[in-house]
Amino acid sequence: MRNILAHNYFEIDLDMVWVVVEQELPWLKQSIENIVRYLEHPE
Repeated sequence: MRNILAHNYFEIDLDMVWVVVEQELPWLKQSIENIVRYLEHPE
């Protein structure tokens, strides 16, 4: 998606970008937070 956003300015589907922001980023954020917690305090 980064390549499309960076190089295909006139072909960007803003609705699709918004779907990714709302549906995928929260999941990614949670996953990264879990990894950071584990690395800080491995069990």
